[in-house]
Amino acid sequence: MAETLRLNSTLTSLDLGNNGLGEGGGGALTQTLRLNSTVTSLDLRSNDLGEGGGRALTEALRLISTVTSLNLYHNGLGEGGGRALTQTLRLNTTLTLLPLRLLPQF
Repeated sequence: MAETLRLNSTLTSLDLGNNGLGEGGGGALTQTLRLNSTVTSLDLRSNDLGEGGGRALTEALRLISTVTSLNLYHNGLGEGGGRALTQTLRLNTTLTLLPLRLLPQF
């Protein structure tokens, strides 16, 4: 799937909610998304991204200027992931929707 996303030039909405990506899958996905310039809506709810996946995602968001909607509902980003997200949001000018419910560690 990563190769397909990298090459795709028409997909604008990607819903991977409840897929159990975990930290490793979240990190791999963000590497791929760095090369995709069409996705504007990304739903990663309930994937247990954890702190590592949260950090990888926020680093990618610094480079991706197309994403306007990002759902991180119920991912347990932890303190490190939450801090990284906060730093990224200070620089990001494209996100308009960011649900963060059920982030007790954040």
